[in-house]
Order: sequence, then C-alpha cells, then structure tokens
Amino acid sequence: MTPASAVRLLRPFTLLAPTVGVVASALAAQAATGVALQSASLALAVVSALLATAASNAWNQAFDVELDRVNKPTRPIPAGQITERQALLIGHGCALLGLAAGFFVGGWFFACVAVGTVATWHYSAPPLRTKRLPLAALVTIAIPRGLLVPVAGWAVVAQPTSSDPWALGVIGGLFVLGAAVTKDFADVEGDAAHGCRTLPVILGPARAARLIAPALVLPFLLYPLAGLLGFLAPSVSVLTVLGGVLAGLGGLTAWLLLRDPEGLATRGGNHPAWGVMYLMLLGSHVGNAVAYHVGA
Repeated sequence: MTPASAVRLLRPFTLLAPTVGVVASALAAQAATGVALQSASLALAVVSALLATAASNAWNQAFDVELDRVNKPTRPIPAGQITERQALLIGHGCALLGLAAGFFVGGWFFACVAVGTVATWHYSAPPLRTKRLPLAALVTIAIPRGLLVPVAGWAVVAQPTSSDPWALGVIGGLFVLGAAVTKDFADVEGDAAHGCRTLPVILGPARAARLIAPALVLPFLLYPLAGLLGFLAPSVSVLTVLGGVLAGLGGLTAWLLLRDPEGLATRGGNHPAWGVMYLMLLGSHVGNAVAYHVGA
C-alpha cells in the first residue's frame, strides 16, 4: 500500500460536502444566535467530519470489492494496490479518531457523528448491508449525508433545539434521499450480479430516472415554505432565491438523467448527473450560510 493508493481509497472529493456542510451550518448558527464561533471547536468538527466520511469510504470499498471488480476495477482494492483487511483497518482507525474528535466538540455533535458512523457501517457491512435494499439504502445515506449534517454544524455553536437546523436537515435529507440514486446508474452490472437491488436494477435506468427526477427539484421549494411557516429565520425573499437556484440546478440534473439514463460514464466512472448532484449538495450548504448572513 502506498500513500497515493490510501488517498484514493478515501476519495477526497467526497469528503468535501459533509465538511463544507458542517462549516456552513456553524456559520449559519453564529448568524442566527449571535454566539461566537470558537475556532478550536470548528477545527475539531472539521477533522471529525473528514475522518467519519473517510471511514465510510474505506468500509464501502472493503465490502464492495466484488462489485467494484465489475463496476470500478481501477479502485485501489480491485487494482491490487490495497487489501480488504488494510481498507477495513483504515476505516476503523478513521472512525475511532473521528468519534474522538467529535466527542470534544460537544454532546450533540458527537451524537450526530456517532449515528452517522453507525449508519454508514451498516450501509456496507453485513449482516444488515442496507445497500442491498433500495429504500433502506437511500434512508441510510440520507440520514448521515443529508439530515444530520446541518444539525451537527449547528451544534458546534449552539444547542440544535430550534427549528432551523432540523428544517435545513429535512430539506437536505429529502434531496439526498432521491439524489443518491444518481450514483447507481453506472453500477447496474455489478450491483445486479451481486444482489444489490438499486432502483436502476429493479426498474431499469429509464423508469428509475423518471421516479427520482422530482426529488431533485421539489425539496428546494420547501425553503420559502419553511420561511413562511417560521421554521427558518432568513427572510422569505432570500429563501425563495436560494430555493429557486437550487431547484433550477436540480432540474438540470434531472434533464441529464432523463435525456440519457442508460448512457453510463466510462467503466469505473459515474453518470454525469452524479457530479452535478454533488455540486448541488455543496452549493446548498454554502447557500444556507449565505442566507443566514444576508437575510436574517
């Protein structure tokens, strides 16, 4: 195992969204509550989010090696650069260090990291291995990657007992619940061969794309509604702009899927819609922070 192969195992690009989400939500909480953001707590939270996500990536590849031999043969384990045991050890080490860092941030933050870590373990690992079942897989992804990220970030600054972090989490969670399917379009062959019943495997790419297309747009229309109902503090006008921009990007993602749902990326890659979806997730986190600083 080389340092380069270990870095590839951890998939650095996928570490961005949870980390940016924690920072953005902490900034939003600072604007909403007026409580000063402690740099030491934020640094520990960033380290914890990075390590917890890295653990998830290492575990996933350790348990998905047979699928990856078909879907993504250039990944470190099927390419012979790292063993499954080494990947598991890296995952365990990252998880423990991530939980340790999260413990010193505070109780709410630690609870979010702990729940997320358990969820991502069961997503990949037997006996549950929830990724085998479509709804269970999506819920297991949506909780740590969508719902809990704003709550965890808010907890860096203040107790997440107001409606704001949970409303942000529900919107993010609903988006991830549908958008996570975009990663499955390039993996149909390996998933079908090894018992992972993703929506593209069950329904076929075209029907799966039609099913999830609304989920890429509709969650963001909840921003102004949540503002009108008093669940989010920023002005309704700012939330309307934020929701409109993100819904428009969601429409682009849906169009990419519906235009060519079976047009997989080259072997070892993902459908182009996955990249747009991930950028949307990043954009939503940044947009949340901006909304609270501009429109509160």
